[in-house]
Amino acid sequence: MSVDKIYQLAMEFKPFEVQNEIKRLLSIGVEPEEILNQLRRAMMDACEKYGKEFALPQLSAIMATFTMGYDILKDKVEHKEKGRILMGTLGSMHYIGKDIIKVLYMADGFEVIDLGENLMAENFIQGIIEYRPHLVGISMFLTNAIFELSKIMEFLEREGLRDRVKVIVGGVQGNRYIAEKYRLDGWGHDPKTALELANRLVMEVRSKYG
Repeated sequence: MSVDKIYQLAMEFKPFEVQNEIKRLLSIGVEPEEILNQLRRAMMDACEKYGKEFALPQLSAIMATFTMGYDILKDKVEHKEKGRILMGTLGSMHYIGKDIIKVLYMADGFEVIDLGENLMAENFIQGIIEYRPHLVGISMFLTNAIFELSKIMEFLEREGLRDRVKVIVGGVQGNRYIAEKYRLDGWGHDPKTALELANRLVMEVRSKYG
């Protein structure tokens, strides 16, 4: 049966059927990369449909399906990451939006380090030092996160890293006003915008610094 069935099952919100089909295809010698490409295709198309044909529950379902399939395939495919992205939620426990964008980035070939939720500026600063990301994606929902955001930007400026590390925001407190006031590199108001920003900004950094 065609590998396209992976895509079809994912778009029908059938994660366990996807898992079984992946295992079956692997058992008959289908290349893992071909299978993963169908999962990527489903994730990308789901984000295109978000806000039109799909609402958050549908997007979350396909996100879960991608994650379950990726867990089976990740050790069987050659990883050629497009760049490294550090992510987390600043100042609150919100995670759904962050997790959707994280999976979208993974589907598009980025290496993603998720620091989690309820973070402070120090957590992001330590992550930047440890992982040396090309891009930092900050999810913000509460106003108390804005002061912490300023600390992150001050650190990057002080350490001479501002040109090497791009920063974008999303969530309720992520908007054009915040992006401009704190001299960020953009804000993602939907999954498609967040993905476009990541590709453009990471390419910009890698063209200069590798």
